[in-house]
Amino acid sequence: MTLIVSFIERLTTALGSIGAVLMIPLVLATCYEVVARHMFGAPTVWAFELGYMLMGIHFLFGGPFATKTEAHVRVDLLYAKFSPRLKAAIDGTLYLVLLCCLVLVTARLFDYTAGAFTSGEGSGQSAWNPPVWPFRALICLSFAVLTLQIFAEVLKCLLVFTGHRLQTRQESNP
Repeated sequence: MTLIVSFIERLTTALGSIGAVLMIPLVLATCYEVVARHMFGAPTVWAFELGYMLMGIHFLFGGPFATKTEAHVRVDLLYAKFSPRLKAAIDGTLYLVLLCCLVLVTARLFDYTAGAFTSGEGSGQSAWNPPVWPFRALICLSFAVLTLQIFAEVLKCLLVFTGHRLQTRQESNP
């Protein structure tokens, strides 16, 4: 089970790293647009769409990584006092519900992407009008990896619930 978790978490980290690197072309495209618009009076037809697509993918690729690193906000007035086993039971139950929802959402996103591919649908947001299926495919990929990461979280909860000790993020980063 730990090999599966390890593989999924490496995939999640890789996707998160790609998401972080996407900030470079986003910044470059935005800077180019500002210079072209204000210094040369020649705005681009593509910068706005490229910007929202890159920012969306950056955000979505970070979701699985945030789940892996426990970076989401948690209000834990009572939760902090629970035993690790009770925490694992609560988290595992909630992750299972989320996992079921994510499987359905990911399948629907795949169909949504396939429909855009077969129809040749464009974005319709500007004169550039790029095909929208690559953007939707990346959205689908991000949800698929989030689904896998939630599955890994379920496995980690199961390991803790059955008495295995997992190294926490705080223990590994003193």
